[in-house]
Amino acid sequence: MVLNDGPCSAACQHVNTCLARYPVLAVGLPLVGGFLSALPAHRINHEYYNTLRRPDWSPPASIFAPTWTVLYLSIGYASHLVALRTGPNTVPAVRDTARYGLALYGINLALNFAWSPLFFLKREIGTALVTILGVTATAVGTSYNFFQVDKAAGYLTVPYCLWLGYATALNYDIWIKNGKGEAADKARKLDRDIHDAAKHVTGEAKDAARHATHKARKAANEAADKIDDELSK
Repeated sequence: MVLNDGPCSAACQHVNTCLARYPVLAVGLPLVGGFLSALPAHRINHEYYNTLRRPDWSPPASIFAPTWTVLYLSIGYASHLVALRTGPNTVPAVRDTARYGLALYGINLALNFAWSPLFFLKREIGTALVTILGVTATAVGTSYNFFQVDKAAGYLTVPYCLWLGYATALNYDIWIKNGKGEAADKARKLDRDIHDAAKHVTGEAKDAARHATHKARKAANEAADKIDDELSK
């Protein structure tokens, strides 16, 4: 992924390159940022989450804090490994990729930290959904760049990307079930249409399977009757 050298990406690149060279700071940045972004809504997070209509596969609210702690530790240390490859002794192509990866990582963290206040404080589920789509996209881009620089760093970002895919699906389902406004209404209608179409296709498939099974049994019975007739002669 190639980033334009704009002020935002340049600032993210500079800050992350400097901080991530030190493992404590590299790990501390996502941990502290995630903690501070969730802290204002900490008391109401569980209550609000439990009042929402959610899918059967949604996790309990208590699982989020330990999961994010582990993921922040993982991506923080990955950023440290990548930052070590930004020095003058690194091959220029690898050094540039490392810097781009860290810039994208900084943007990813900024979007990540914005999600919790949007979802829990503002209760803007739709806006939070758009934000987490950005988080997921930049996480995948970060992971790709990290893999090009350091395989271990790349692998450390994989659980983060997988969790974000799950969290995005969860945010979308919650938006479908609880969102307000024209966009949410249209999404719910589309979701119902898809489910109805799937049920129709499934019903036709079941009918076809029953018909095929009936024909197979009939053919087998006819074959058995012919064999019996031949043997009785």
